[in-house]
Amino acid sequence: MSRYGFIETMRPDTTEYAHPGEFMCERLDVSKSGYYEWRNRPESATVQRREELKLLTKKAFDMSDSTYGYRRVHAQLVRWGRPADRELVRLLMRELGLAPCQPSRSGGRSPRPQPATCRTLSAGTSPPTRPAKNSSAT
Repeated sequence: MSRYGFIETMRPDTTEYAHPGEFMCERLDVSKSGYYEWRNRPESATVQRREELKLLTKKAFDMSDSTYGYRRVHAQLVRWGRPADRELVRLLMRELGLAPCQPSRSGGRSPRPQPATCRTLSAGTSPPTRPAKNSSAT
């Protein structure tokens, strides 16, 4: 048993180990009416605003063809009249799994690793190839 009196092997995602609300309220020292009031409470204004910002963030990211980072998405939200903190936009993009696809740098540097969802090539095209630096043609 854990220090809270619950069996540690219980899995909350299975109904096999689910306990009635009354039992849980007793164990957690919470009134039943308070629990049910909390459970049925509508979403807060903050949660509603974050959900709206998630939709707009996804829209701005998709409109940029998956190239905008959080700074440009933030600027787009400001242009749309929905200002939000840059760090909030960054957090929302992480929650949504949106990672910008940056073009590879030319030159002697190795390219940045790109996310699996990167769409740098159009369908049916192959990446440009270069001969190896140390290869000699004979």
